[in-house]
Amino acid sequence: MSTFGERLREERLHRGLSQEAAAEKLGVSPQALSKWETDKCYPEFSLILPLARLFGITADELLDNGDRRAYWENRWQEALRTGGEAATLPITEAALLELPGDWRFRYRQGCTEFITAQSAGTEEEKRRLLAAAERHLRALWQDEPMNEPAAGMLVTVLLAQERKREAAEICRQMPNGERLLVTCLEGEEQKRQIRRVVTASFRQLLADLILCRTPEALEAAERIVKEVLGAEGFFADLLAGVYWEQGKNALEAGSGEGAVAALRAIRDLRKRWDGAGGYDVSPATAPFLEPHYPARQDTSCWVSLPSLLQDPVWAPLGDRPDYQALLEEAESHLTEEEKSWKTW
Repeated sequence: MSTFGERLREERLHRGLSQEAAAEKLGVSPQALSKWETDKCYPEFSLILPLARLFGITADELLDNGDRRAYWENRWQEALRTGGEAATLPITEAALLELPGDWRFRYRQGCTEFITAQSAGTEEEKRRLLAAAERHLRALWQDEPMNEPAAGMLVTVLLAQERKREAAEICRQMPNGERLLVTCLEGEEQKRQIRRVVTASFRQLLADLILCRTPEALEAAERIVKEVLGAEGFFADLLAGVYWEQGKNALEAGSGEGAVAALRAIRDLRKRWDGAGGYDVSPATAPFLEPHYPARQDTSCWVSLPSLLQDPVWAPLGDRPDYQALLEEAESHLTEEEKSWKTW
């Protein structure tokens, strides 16, 4: 079995790094790295994760702790099975003495401390456990900012201590913390955040249905916008995407007429909303949506329509009189200045 220093040197050479280059990336001296590679001493714990990241491996792989991790995992599972959550804490703490860089055990440590705090016998014990959970989860999150489970659990711990403002700040730093942020807010601020989350959820659902491209998915997206929400103007951009994909499907099925009908639907949609001062700001039929404004509120819908109609995907329609008539209509509405700078 290779030593830590031998593994360190092997990984560095495998990635074509000199001792000087690797040391510079780590913020240490080449002499320190040389001592690590010859097993004369070991790096501080805080450098284990940076080392592993530098070499593109896990901390366990660098430390060669795979077998030991399996041992501690089995002990943890057995403790959970026989004694419940509280019985796992001593196992987790012992495992971390040997595997200090294992994020799963670090995460479990904070979670178990939080869960145990809920049934603590005294307020003092509860505060101690919550403080420990916060300390361990915060350290994990700071070491691995993209570790959303750790950040989410840290928010839960802070909320249990009624520290909503701090919890909200962490949510805002999380890549996907918008939904969790709702639990940290109150009053009108919370209501606005709920509308923001609901709107984002609908937009994602519609985008996913459009991505499916099947007739059934596109029909469902159109019905959600027009019939369920009654918010055609609010989701005009996505509804245009529905018609675009329906037109492509019609072309693939050999129906030029269907493709032109889809392009007409895009034209009519843009005339109703883009050229009329923008999308709905807050549709009365869906007050739970977040008020918003379009990016091109004051731009005529005709400016980019000719370019849209001449997209290469519609080349098979080139000889159709109805397609040519639609294109000529779009061109006829442009001023000479617009013709010179029209964009997509």
